[in-house]
Amino acid sequence: MILPAHLYRYVLKAHIGPFLFAFIIITFILVMDIIFRIANLIIEKNLDVFIVLEVFILNLAWIVALSIIMAVLVSTLIAFGRLAADNEITALKSAGVSFYQMIFPVLVAALFLGAGHLYFMDVVLPEANYRARSLMDDIHRARPTLLFPEGVFITKIPGYSILIDRVNPTNNKIYSITIYETKNRQYPRLLTAKYGEFSVNKSGSHITLILYNGEILHYDEASSRYFKEVFKKQKLVIRSQPSGVQRSEASTRSDRELNIAMMRRKIENWQIEIDQLNKNLGNVDSEVKRKISIRQRQINSYLVEIHKKYAMSAAWIVFVLIGASLGIRIKRGSIGMSVGISLGVFLLYWTCLLGGEELADRTLFDPVLAMWSANILIGIPGVVLVWFTGKEQI
Repeated sequence: MILPAHLYRYVLKAHIGPFLFAFIIITFILVMDIIFRIANLIIEKNLDVFIVLEVFILNLAWIVALSIIMAVLVSTLIAFGRLAADNEITALKSAGVSFYQMIFPVLVAALFLGAGHLYFMDVVLPEANYRARSLMDDIHRARPTLLFPEGVFITKIPGYSILIDRVNPTNNKIYSITIYETKNRQYPRLLTAKYGEFSVNKSGSHITLILYNGEILHYDEASSRYFKEVFKKQKLVIRSQPSGVQRSEASTRSDRELNIAMMRRKIENWQIEIDQLNKNLGNVDSEVKRKISIRQRQINSYLVEIHKKYAMSAAWIVFVLIGASLGIRIKRGSIGMSVGISLGVFLLYWTCLLGGEELADRTLFDPVLAMWSANILIGIPGVVLVWFTGKEQI
């Protein structure tokens, strides 16, 4: 007779290798999405390597939160598939061990790891998101070239509003430039140019723009008239923040930068406000209705974030249920098949999660049900498959 302790250790040991393998590979794939941006910060933006390393580590938090639950699905499929392919499932059943006993240690491990994942989602991830945003804001202030997106008004440089149609980062050439200069001016000065080039001094405290073939439109208070000047070349020096990345903290936090307790306090305050507004609500008071609608959207948004943390942590159990049952059925399927099935299941899960979030944010769906719908949709078939697998004969 096989002792439960030996069985549990053996089944768990079969999961460790596939879990670590899947976690490393999935994390690497997701990290590739930010590697090029990180490299750009080093090569083109001339940032200190330790600042860039901190940006990378802070952004790694959300990647880990996502890849680790994907890894549990892959590892369960691979582990139970290998046990079935080697006829170990059959041998264990012959020795009187039920499928429920085989899956029990994995479910217990998933329960504890899911609790740890919830702590990570609630404590570590919001703080990492907050610090990442604060750091990027500091970098933007210290390195204004980071604020040169194409086709978008740049308003983070004090005293200027800049629109650039196209940027060539290899030679710092810019095209179709529009600049509203409001610094120390009651009436903004408008500069336009067909093309130009920019440079930033070593400390990042000054941006020098050389503009070509453009016009300057400015208001003359003495004559109360607007004047237009045409130029072939114009130099403009913009003073930005002091040299270096000046560390600071953002004054406000978004919903993804708050823990559950913080969000619940905000929800309570907003609900009190809604209750007070409802008492004063008249039949035609559209302004009060609008305020109630805004607060309800904010409440829904926070409820979505709260229950997303719970639902994603509970997904450990859901993925073990579905993964163990499917793993036995694919048996000699390759690792590629296991990864393919895992990807399909996770895409379904993630689509339900994002779709539910969108509907809940628009107050079209209950936020709690929206976040748990993915677990329900995949969890019920998982329970049914486990039940059928447990009833199957040798």
